[in-house]
Amino acid sequence: MREKKKSDLIPRVITALAAVPIIIFIMFVAPAWVFGALVAVVASISAWEYCNMVYGTKHKNGTWLTAGLALLVSISMYRQTPTEATFSVDLFLTDGWSIATLCIAVLVLFLYFLFSYNDQKDASILISGSVTGLIYGSVLISTIALVHRNGGSAGAFWVLLTLLIVWVSDTGAYFTGRAFGKTKLYKAVSPNKSIEGAIGGFILSLGAAIGANSFFPSLAGSHEFLGFAYELSWEPLSLGAILIVAVPANLLGQTGDLAESLIKRAHGVKDSGTIIYGHGGMLDRIDALIFASPWVYICQRIFS
Repeated sequence: MREKKKSDLIPRVITALAAVPIIIFIMFVAPAWVFGALVAVVASISAWEYCNMVYGTKHKNGTWLTAGLALLVSISMYRQTPTEATFSVDLFLTDGWSIATLCIAVLVLFLYFLFSYNDQKDASILISGSVTGLIYGSVLISTIALVHRNGGSAGAFWVLLTLLIVWVSDTGAYFTGRAFGKTKLYKAVSPNKSIEGAIGGFILSLGAAIGANSFFPSLAGSHEFLGFAYELSWEPLSLGAILIVAVPANLLGQTGDLAESLIKRAHGVKDSGTIIYGHGGMLDRIDALIFASPWVYICQRIFS
């Protein structure tokens, strides 16, 4: 008799119960730079996991170098100076030092592998893996730190809105898919996902976004917790605006989940890592957030 697969739901719940209060504290109560530092660490781990999946043990030093550069790029982005929102690259890299840091990081990776590869046939895999890991693992996710910083007293609400959009979608898709899922969403990449689950996650995600937009103002004002004084504010978005934020963010989040599944399948790994109990690696937990965060960042610059 085939052994029944052990459910990972309980470990996931345990991890969430432990981690969520800490994340909420960092988002809402702690000094703003603490959230930026947390995202930088997450970016570094994500870049490390990506490189580890793509070229594994072929070049461990290259993996660690990419992780270190990802940390520096994320910090540089956070320290940039906000400017007026425009539909150009300066939405993401408005400060010259941020652009310089990213360019230097890419050059360092090229030069490092130019003189340190062991097999010439692997050189392009090493370089492209590290450069993609740097951008995918660091630049994209670091926009969530900019959302927090640029939003001021509303920054934590913007981040929470983003998390609700992607995580309610993920949870809703899981349970809806288990209850009603019959039609495969993308069998070649993620055979357990269904169209019914994706639709259910989408609907619940939009409901969560609309509800949060209405609820956030009730939490506004001056607060104090454990000796930390903090200010919260939220001007409710119109229904049209919240849909402009939430619909593409949800679709991007679901696409981000599939994109990471593609990378894992391409390299024959089940999880991107083992750093989070019950959830696998960092990328396994933030894959949807990586794709959704830049869109929310753009929307924040437009609607704030």
